[in-house]
Amino acid sequence: MHRRPRVVPARALCALTFVLASLLWVVPAPADEPLFGYAYTADLLPKGKWELEQWVTDREGQAFGHFHDFIFRTEVEYGLTDNFQLSGYINYSYLNAKNNSVAHLTEGIDIPFDHDPTKAYSATRFDGISVEGIYRFLSPYKDPIGLAIYLEPEVGPREMALEVRLILQKNFFDDRLVVAANAWIEFEHEQGTNLVTPGSGETPDGAIEKATMAEIDLGVSYRFFPRWWAGLEFRDHNEFSGFSLAYRNMEHTAFFLGPSIHFGSEHWWITVSALRQVGGGAGEVLWQFPLPEYLTPADREALLRAWDQPHGGREIDHGPQRQSRD
Repeated sequence: MHRRPRVVPARALCALTFVLASLLWVVPAPADEPLFGYAYTADLLPKGKWELEQWVTDREGQAFGHFHDFIFRTEVEYGLTDNFQLSGYINYSYLNAKNNSVAHLTEGIDIPFDHDPTKAYSATRFDGISVEGIYRFLSPYKDPIGLAIYLEPEVGPREMALEVRLILQKNFFDDRLVVAANAWIEFEHEQGTNLVTPGSGETPDGAIEKATMAEIDLGVSYRFFPRWWAGLEFRDHNEFSGFSLAYRNMEHTAFFLGPSIHFGSEHWWITVSALRQVGGGAGEVLWQFPLPEYLTPADREALLRAWDQPHGGREIDHGPQRQSRD
């Protein structure tokens, strides 16, 4: 599950997303080694096998200055049957930022509203726990195509969410080439924005908002050497206000593209993906969120130009995701 990025003024036209996944000393099991950072495949653990996985996503870059938001997910997977896999996650984060906003201040949705915006900010936080279930209807090794359904509820101090995902997989050339396609939707109850005008004495209203995310993930990976895979991933990410996919409720869309590489040994594996935003747009979101009054005329003009760019004008990531799994 990927926590929804809120819309905040920023001028970065693209963002680099880095995903690292590693498996720490598990029982030998060739299945369920993820070849991608975001796209899932229909490969599952065999019955009675388990894995411990650590996922790390670095959401890097905003308008100016320094910004790194590390998303961590510690996961335990278990194969209840050969076609049903259950997982539990602990989700937590570390944020480090300085002068990251379009106003050259340290501020953002994940930075406390009462933090001194002229100083750097760094902190860890607990994001919540989640449970993931995947049921496979068709196997890519026995059937013409692999087909699975994924369900993941999440509960945390700032949001509650439910993600539903359709997973397709097709193998070619004696399973040396793997093609995966995912379509997923996530419904969220989340804490509203904490952005206020610095020095105004304002406080966030603490309102709970409804939001919907929809995304298509595509991945292709080729085994070019024993135990080594290299591939390419693409993400089409969309955000909507409320529980709706109506165009009038669209807040943001963004496209990401980048390489992935995977290595697997008998007892551990590692997957690395690096995706960069290559397009997208902000829709009508700029007019739904007034420009902060404290921006200088030059910063306001820079923000307007950035939002007019085809990249949407801001860093965004939900991520791993397997990431995301992000």
